[in-house]
Amino acid sequence: MKVNKLISSVMALGLVFSIAGCGGKKSNTPSTEGSMPASNGGSQATESQSADKFESQTSDDTLVIGTTEMNGDFIEGFTNSAYDIKVRNLMGIQGSVGYRTYQQNEEGEFVWNSAVLAEEPKTVENKDGSKTTTFKLKDDLKWSDGKPVTADDYLWKSLMTSNGDYNLVTGSIEIGNYSLKGYEDYRAGKNEVFEGIKKIDDHTFEATIDSSFLPYYEEESLKMFDPRPMHLEAPNLVIDVNKVAVKPDYKLTDDEKKAYIDSIDQQIENENKDFEANKKEAGGKVDDETQKKHDEKLAGLEERKKQAESGQGLDPTKLIFEQAMLYDTGTYRKNPSVTPGPYKFVEFKNNMVKLEKNDNYAGDFKGRKPSIPKIIVQAVNQKISIDLLANGDIDIWEEEMEGAKVDQMIADAKDGKIGGYLNYDRNGYGKLVFLNDRGATKYKEVRRAVAYLMDRNDFVQNFAGGYGVVTNGMYGSSQWMYKERGADLESKLTNYTLNVDQANKELDNSPYKFESDGKTAWDQEKAQKAYQDNPENFDYWRYDKDGKKLQVNQYGAQDSGITTLLNNQLPDNAKQAGMEYNVQAGNFTTLLDYLYYPKEDAEYTAFNMGSNFEVPYDPYFQFNSEGNDNTDRVNDPEADKLTVELRSVEPGNKEEYLDKWEAFNIWFNENLPEIPLYANKYYTGYSKRVKGFDTATPFWDATYEINNMKLK
Repeated sequence: MKVNKLISSVMALGLVFSIAGCGGKKSNTPSTEGSMPASNGGSQATESQSADKFESQTSDDTLVIGTTEMNGDFIEGFTNSAYDIKVRNLMGIQGSVGYRTYQQNEEGEFVWNSAVLAEEPKTVENKDGSKTTTFKLKDDLKWSDGKPVTADDYLWKSLMTSNGDYNLVTGSIEIGNYSLKGYEDYRAGKNEVFEGIKKIDDHTFEATIDSSFLPYYEEESLKMFDPRPMHLEAPNLVIDVNKVAVKPDYKLTDDEKKAYIDSIDQQIENENKDFEANKKEAGGKVDDETQKKHDEKLAGLEERKKQAESGQGLDPTKLIFEQAMLYDTGTYRKNPSVTPGPYKFVEFKNNMVKLEKNDNYAGDFKGRKPSIPKIIVQAVNQKISIDLLANGDIDIWEEEMEGAKVDQMIADAKDGKIGGYLNYDRNGYGKLVFLNDRGATKYKEVRRAVAYLMDRNDFVQNFAGGYGVVTNGMYGSSQWMYKERGADLESKLTNYTLNVDQANKELDNSPYKFESDGKTAWDQEKAQKAYQDNPENFDYWRYDKDGKKLQVNQYGAQDSGITTLLNNQLPDNAKQAGMEYNVQAGNFTTLLDYLYYPKEDAEYTAFNMGSNFEVPYDPYFQFNSEGNDNTDRVNDPEADKLTVELRSVEPGNKEEYLDKWEAFNIWFNENLPEIPLYANKYYTGYSKRVKGFDTATPFWDATYEINNMKLK
C-alpha cells in the first residue's frame, strides 16, 4: 500500500502532522524524554509551583492522574501527545478498554473483544487471496448518551477517515483502514464505494483485507475497528452497504448551504495563510511544484464555491459528508461529548481534563466496569511529581525514567509515603534521530561517526540512574523477540562506544575527507594537535570536495537531561574528528516542526527524543520509503526489502519471523537511521488511597487498569 505519497502531499499543503496515531494503528509516539515542554502558559504556571503550594484536586470520589502537558486533541491525526492518548484511552475513543473489535491484553496479544462482540469473529479466505472477517455486535451496546452503538458507527469511521477528502478538508493525516480491499480507489475518489467493508444489518458488518496486504504476521491487528458516533456527527447520513448516502427524504437547507460556503471560504483563507507563511520562511520564493499545488488547490476550492452558490452540480451527499468531517475534527476532536469507554468527557481547561463515569459502558473484555466516579488528568510540574504523589495531591504518576526520581519513588514506597509502585521494561528507547535525506546526516558514515563520539553508558548512569541498558538496534528488552533471540542478535551487532579513532575512520570514508580547499587530505594528527593546543577555539574542520564544512546541528527539548548530556559530550568530542557539532535546546513542538517539515537546506538534521514501539512491531511504517510514518526520511532499497519481508511472514511462523527481525536489526545497526541511546525501565507510583492497581506492562497502563481500581 503506497500511502506515503498522500502524506507527502498533505504535508506540502502545510497541514498539521500527527504526533501519534498515524493511520490509527501504526505509529511510534515521540515523547520529550524527561523534559517539560513549553506551551502557552501551561508550563510557566506549573514551573513555579512547589509541592506545598500545589492546588490539589483530589476528593473522595475523584482519582487524579498527574501528567505533563496535553494538547487537547482527543482523536487521532493531529498533534497528539502521549498524554492526550491517555485521555482518549479512558474515554474508549481508542485503546484496550473501549469498543474496539480486537484488543490487546496485558502481554500485547490480540484478543477479540467479548464485551462488544456477540461471538468470535469468523474469517474466510476468498478466491482472490483476500480475507473477509464478519463481526457481529451485541445488540445492547450503548454510547454514553444512551443511544445504541450499531454497525453504522464502525463503518462510518472507516468511510470517513479512509476518504481522501478527510485530509484535504480537515488537516488530519489519519489515513483510515489502509489494508482493506479497494482502499486506494476509494481514497483517490475513483470509487464512491469502499469495497473492503460491507454492512449486513444493524449489528453485523464485514471487512475484507486485500490480498496485497497478506500474509501479515500480526494479522489480527488488521481486524481492529473502532466506532465513531454517527448519530452525533452525521445525523442526516446513512450507510448504504459500503458507501455514505444522505437519508432518502432529506433535503438541503439554506443554512447548510451557507455553512458549506463558509467552510470553503475558511479553507481558502487557511490555504493562503499557510502558503504565505511557507513562502516567507523560504525567503520570499517557493519552488514551482509548491506554487502549482497551491494554485490547484485554490482553483478546486473556488470551483466548489461556485457550484454551491449556483446550486448547480452540487452533490448533497458530498456537502453533508464534508460538514460531518469538519464536525469530527473541529468539534468532536476537542469536545468528544459522546464516548464508548468507561469515562465520558466533561471539560478540558487549564491543562486539566475532567471525566465522569459512563454508566452506559458495557465493560472491558474481561467483564470489568469502573467504580471510581470521577477522574482528573492534570498537568503538573514533573520536577515535583513524586512529592505530589507522597503528599496525596495526585494519585498516579506514570512512566518515570529519571534515576533520582525513581530512587525517591522506591524510598517513599518503603517508608509508607505512597501506596506502592509498579515497574516494567520499556517497549521503546531514548534516541537520537537523523534526517537521512539531507545535510551531512544523509551519509551513514557521518551517522556512525556520531555514534562513536558519545558515551551512551553515561546516559544510562547519569539519566536513568542505572535503571536501563544500552541497545544497538530497534528493539526493547521487553519484546518477546528480544527474549527469544536477543543474545544471538547482540553478538552480530556493532556496539558503538566512545572511540575517536573509529569515528575518524568512518569519516575518512565519507565525502568529508579534505581540508577547506577541497583537495588536501584532512589529517587526524593535525586535528589532535589543534585540539590540544586550543580546544575552545578549534578550527581545523573537515570539508567535502566542494569546500562544504562537516557540520551537524541538533535540536533537543529544553530542560531535558538527555539534551544536556549530549551537549556535554558531542560538541567537544566531535572536534577531534573534524566535525562541528552544535546542540540547540528549545520547545518540543518546535522540534517536531523541524523534524516533520524540514527545509531542503534544513538547519537541524538531528533530534533527541524518546519513542515507544507500537504493537504489532512493524518498522515498515517508519523505515520503508513508502511508509506513512517515515519521519527519518529513509530511502534505502535494502530497508524496503527487509521491512516488507518482516511483515509478510505467515502468522504463526515464529522462527522465520525472528530471522527477519534479526536481519532488519542488522541493517538498522549498520546504517543507523537513528541512534538508540538507552532502553530503560518505567516506574509507576500510586498514592495510598488507590487500591487494585495490580498490573502495569509496556502494553497495559493505568488507563487500561482503571476498571480494576478503587479509591480507599
